Amino acid sequence: MKIIRVKAHALSMKLDKVYWTSRGAWGTYNTIVVEVETDDGLIGIGTINKTPLKDIADIVDALGPVIKGMDALAHEAVWWKIFNLTVPHLEAGQSDATRPIYDQNKRVNLMAALAGIDLALWDIKGKAMKLPMWRLLGGDKREVPAYASGGYYEEGYSPLAVIDEMAGYAAQGYTAVKMKCGGASIEGDIARISGVRKAIGDKAQLMIDANGAYTLADAERAIKAFEPYDIFWFEEPLQWHDATRGLGRLAACTHVPLASGESEMHSNVVRDQIDLGSIRYVQWDCTRAGGLTEGLRIAAYAMAHGVQIAYHHDPQIHGHLMAAQPHGFCVESFPSIPRDPFWHQVLTVKPKLEAGKLTLGDEPGFGFEIDWKLVKKWQI
Repeated sequence: MKIIRVKAHALSMKLDKVYWTSRGAWGTYNTIVVEVETDDGLIGIGTINKTPLKDIADIVDALGPVIKGMDALAHEAVWWKIFNLTVPHLEAGQSDATRPIYDQNKRVNLMAALAGIDLALWDIKGKAMKLPMWRLLGGDKREVPAYASGGYYEEGYSPLAVIDEMAGYAAQGYTAVKMKCGGASIEGDIARISGVRKAIGDKAQLMIDANGAYTLADAERAIKAFEPYDIFWFEEPLQWHDATRGLGRLAACTHVPLASGESEMHSNVVRDQIDLGSIRYVQWDCTRAGGLTEGLRIAAYAMAHGVQIAYHHDPQIHGHLMAAQPHGFCVESFPSIPRDPFWHQVLTVKPKLEAGKLTLGDEPGFGFEIDWKLVKKWQI
């Protein structure tokens, strides 16, 4: 079963409003759909949750000739062939005219392109074996807990609008919700967090996500201020330059579990966040870097160190990993229809998401199907 075609489709969908985190603002939902086709006629689908769209899509297409003719079931061989493009690797007396050359500033984009291709290859594997991914990975259950993610700062709206939003998710049956912090002063976020806690009640889990907002000193002050509101986890609290050892120091001064990993591009960093950062929830994103192959390596390391996994975004992908991992905690979902047009509109077949539960189907591979008319409509 040989690879004969690789194609990327970059989509940009305008949202109903501008959303903010501590990291910045956006008014579009951006994703890349990757197709990998084999000489047997199977087509695997992967998705990439990363920008810049055009640069990453161009790399995906450029990698087509590099892996053309390789065995589509040999995902490790394909993975290492692409990954080795991130480092100097010249064989004496040989040259490879089909191999694109990437400067070091392209590593992040190359790892994202690898993610989409790797996911598509796993989708092919499931389709070839006529097994849903959760079964292919060894799972014996199809139902996975899901939490409702939202709580952004919204342009033109009161920061306290998050209170009604989170209460609405609780009313839908979600027993765990996540909101943003770090985009306002600590005092301003106390008003938001305390209001949400009151609105959702004492039994619901409340996660907070800083998106790398704080210095270590500010994070210590923030979590001490937020602790009285029974915070379930504190996600990505630290600025990018101190996001590993700093996590360990922060963990030592709070009883609130730390979660991180979604912004990293390889398993070695997540390894260090487990070893040195004392994180208790790994939030790797298989659609941002490295794909399912790297996600499984991280899951194995996390299990060996007593750390749970709660992968970031894209439940149609990550739900399968959760179902197959004994230390899988939950998946992230976005119940807001305007906030996630890809899940609610582009995916025509997908897992069932209702009342805080994701139920996977029996369709082979990842088991989702795409409205290609909408892909054409929103393709850049």
